[in-house]
This record gives sequence, C-alpha cells and structure tokens, in this order.
Amino acid sequence: MNLRLTYLDSHVDLRFAPGTDLEPTLRFLGTHLTIAPTPDQGPEPLATLYVHASPTRTPPADVTWSEGFVRRSASDFFTIPAKLASSKGREYVECVRSGTRFVFDREERRVDVTVTPGTGLEPVELLRELVLRDQENRGASVLHATAAHRDGEAVLVVGAKGAGKSTILLELVEHHGFEVLSGDKTVVRPGPDGAPLVSGWPDYPHLGYGTIVKYPGLAEIAGAVNEPEGHAFSPLGKYAVDPGPFRERFANAAPGTTVPVRAVLYPSIGPGPTELTPFRPAPSDLAGHAESGFDGPVWHHFVPDLRERWVEQRSHLLACLAEVPSLRLTGMGDLARVSLP
Repeated sequence: MNLRLTYLDSHVDLRFAPGTDLEPTLRFLGTHLTIAPTPDQGPEPLATLYVHASPTRTPPADVTWSEGFVRRSASDFFTIPAKLASSKGREYVECVRSGTRFVFDREERRVDVTVTPGTGLEPVELLRELVLRDQENRGASVLHATAAHRDGEAVLVVGAKGAGKSTILLELVEHHGFEVLSGDKTVVRPGPDGAPLVSGWPDYPHLGYGTIVKYPGLAEIAGAVNEPEGHAFSPLGKYAVDPGPFRERFANAAPGTTVPVRAVLYPSIGPGPTELTPFRPAPSDLAGHAESGFDGPVWHHFVPDLRERWVEQRSHLLACLAEVPSLRLTGMGDLARVSLP
C-alpha cells in the first residue's frame, strides 16, 4: 500500500511493508492533511517513509550512541526520550520507551520507520517536524496560537503558555458557532495578494482541569470525572485528552481549510468579569509567539534549515497581522453571554 500525505504544498509518501500500517497516525493527521494513493505523476515528495515491522538498515555494531529526545516536554506524556547515532551519512534514532526506530537517509530522501506494539506518538512527531520544517523553508511562519474558523475567516488566539488560549478557543466554538481550526500551532502563509492566510495543524489536546469542567461531557472524555472541584485558576494539572472523542464533541474545520484572519485575541485569563479591550499590537507582540521546528531538540538533520531565505516575508506577515483588529481579553474568559464585536 502506497499513500501520499499532503499539507499545503508539502508532500510525504508512505510505503508499507506487508502486515504494517500507521492507522492511528493517519487518523490523527487526517483532520488537517489530505491522504490519498500515491500519484503516478506530481511533485517530488519531501520524503518517502518506508514502514517496517522489524529493523532494517541497522547501524554498524561499533556506532557511538548518545542520549537525546524526539520530543522534550514539561508533560511526561509528550516526552519521547531516544538514543541517537550517525554513521556514513545516515542518522539512527531509537525511542527508548517504545522501541520505535527511525533511519534517516538525506541523500535518498528516505526515512525507514520500524513500528512496534508500543509505537504511539513517535510517527506523529516525525511527520510534524518534517512537514512544518518544510513549510518554514517555503516561507511560512508558525505561531504558537489556537485558531477558530467561521464563515471563511479565522480568529487567532495568541498568548503565552497558560494564558487561556485553549479556553477561549473552546468558548468560541461552544457559544459562538466557530469550528476548531488549530489547537496549538497555526501556520501563516501569504495569499495571492500578500495578505496572511492561516491553516491549522493537528494536535493532541492538552487541557487544564479548570477548562475541562466547563464543558458537558469533556470531563468524561478526559478521564477527569473523579477529581474534586478546584479553583478555576489553580487547576489540578493538565490532561492529555483523547483527540478522537474530543473532535466529536467540538466542531472542527474541514481538512485543508485555509482562510484570512478576521481578528486576533490576546487572552490573559484570571479572576473578574470578562472584558474585551481593543488595542494596537506591534509586530513584536506576535513575533514573540512565533516558533520553529528547527529550534527544538536536534534529533535529525533530514530537512536543511533554509529559513534565512524568508526573513523579509515573515516580517511582512507579522506586520500584516498586527494591522488586523486585535483585542485583549481579561477576566474569567466566559464568552457565553458576551457579544463579540
């Protein structure tokens, strides 16, 4: 079975050995990426992933391994420790907990993936890095922001960790007819006229207890039904919420949705009445929330870093977003009875 994953103008091909699949990975990514049989003709893929059930292209016996991470997070659930090695132009990665293995061959544009019964988020992380790095190399800016979609436009919700981005996203969906476009990362690219267009990226919801208990049915999905009631601003911890039931509970934008930005919200959730205050941000207010797949743990060098080619375009995109109507949101963040401008 041969498949092609497409996100905007990034393409990754998958080739499966008999008896293998990446069904959980494809189901997770299918909310935002197009999945179709590999075409006979078309653009060259960024990479071809060969999926195996047993290791192939093993490193030499005397290779030197070092400790590292496929992903390092404050949450143990999302942290993926790994052993790293390189030899003769190939990079080898073995995930410590699951035994999942990757072999990167940059010259052949090939990645060998060995799946195990314990394989979970590792292929998702691999494809996230490949595709988002490629998007950066094509001039995109990736913002640490949630995004809501309605009527062919998006509202960006931008803020530091813990500011309330996820809460405001769900408030817009629950009470104002929006759809989830992106729950963590939003990709910004210029449209035909140079104005920013935004696209979502699939994510694994990671929600605080105070947010979860606001929405009927979400505590059951998150497995938080036995927690005692706590103060909304002192959550008992964050929960990794099963993305399948979560997407059934909250409306999601269709795969491939790419739309202009109608407004930008900057939440700072805390005690008190919810207030929306217009203000004029500077491009630096948005630049502080830009992130890059090249700045995380270095566990492979498959995609070269070509970001310098697009510095002016990224600056232009952020300057355009700074001109979009923007609002500071303070207080409880309860939008059920708030009339949006």
